[in-house]
Amino acid sequence: MIRKIPVTELRPGMFVVDTGLSWMDYPYLFADEGIIESSEQVLRIAEDYTEAFIDTERGTYATLDIGDGGMAEAVTSEAGASPARVPLAMEIAHARKFYDESLTFARSFMNAVGEGGGIDYERSETFVEGVIDSVSRNPDALVSMTKLRAFDEYTYTHCINVAVLSTAFAEFRGLSRADLMDVGLAGLYHDIGKTLIPPRVLNKPGRLTESEFNIIRKHPERGLLMLRSGRPLPERVLRGVAEHHEKYNGSGYPARRRDEAIHPFARIISLADVYDALTSRRVYKNGLSPHNALRIMYGMRGQDFHPGSVERFIKFIGIYPVGALVRLDNGMHAVVCGSNSASPLLPEVIVAFDRDMRPVERMRVDMAAQAAGAVPVAIEACLEPADYGIRTEEYLG
Repeated sequence: MIRKIPVTELRPGMFVVDTGLSWMDYPYLFADEGIIESSEQVLRIAEDYTEAFIDTERGTYATLDIGDGGMAEAVTSEAGASPARVPLAMEIAHARKFYDESLTFARSFMNAVGEGGGIDYERSETFVEGVIDSVSRNPDALVSMTKLRAFDEYTYTHCINVAVLSTAFAEFRGLSRADLMDVGLAGLYHDIGKTLIPPRVLNKPGRLTESEFNIIRKHPERGLLMLRSGRPLPERVLRGVAEHHEKYNGSGYPARRRDEAIHPFARIISLADVYDALTSRRVYKNGLSPHNALRIMYGMRGQDFHPGSVERFIKFIGIYPVGALVRLDNGMHAVVCGSNSASPLLPEVIVAFDRDMRPVERMRVDMAAQAAGAVPVAIEACLEPADYGIRTEEYLG
């Protein structure tokens, strides 16, 4: 299991993980992957860093964690019925077209703001309306596009992805349409203050200096000022933007808010923001698979995120998200084509490859509704599609 701990709790034999989280958001995160060799090394690390992620299943230091079972158990215990949806195959084509059009909007929107042209509120609302309509019909379709469409334009895809993920998660939580509109706008605008940050700082691949990080830390407040200077917006939209980097334990920025002092919309956007940052490809790193990103976020519960919120987010995305490539316990390989919030370990899959990854006639299997008396099929492992040259989007319809 991946766990986030203070560096003062590091011990020789622990295995530190490089999660791929950005220096901009986690400047005091020690991320030199490998085994901690000595207590002296821990003291040196503590001079410059405050936290680290460890993998309790690697290294030689014994811990009490026992893998991902705890995550699965926690998410499953939250299980409930899902509302009726249109089939994924019916929504996927629309979601694909809508996402591509949204990326065009994001380019013009962010470029205009960066050049001092102001915020296009009308087009912003039209975009969020489209997101709400799509996720109401079938959230898996548009949410899967945030991870399956391959673009090297993080600045633009990130604002779209955070808006989509925040809106879909809020819809999953049962919020009203008016709430979804405000959550979606806050997600779209959450990083608008970064348009005022010098590119040399914003695009720096290495560790930021303290002065550079102070510039980064101001982007929520600068975004808030930009929004307050324009058309009046609901206070909860403004707070969603201003507080999305605050953390449950009070270690966030800019105001070091903690616990219930952080607005609920900001908590939603924070989850979407970190998930997209972990899973997105950048110039200087490849994105993690959704499954591995969720493992890391589970290790941040009770610290960065409010108790229970990560579990609900994992239940929403799915332990095995739509588009994931999985190996079944019978040796066959499949693509996840439908989430199951009532039984997160039992999604719908399309069996598409044999034991040796050779294509076979595709067969859809609802793992939660396997025939009585038959030997049930279970997921054995989640794989990286890129390792096999597979674009799983092509198997979704």
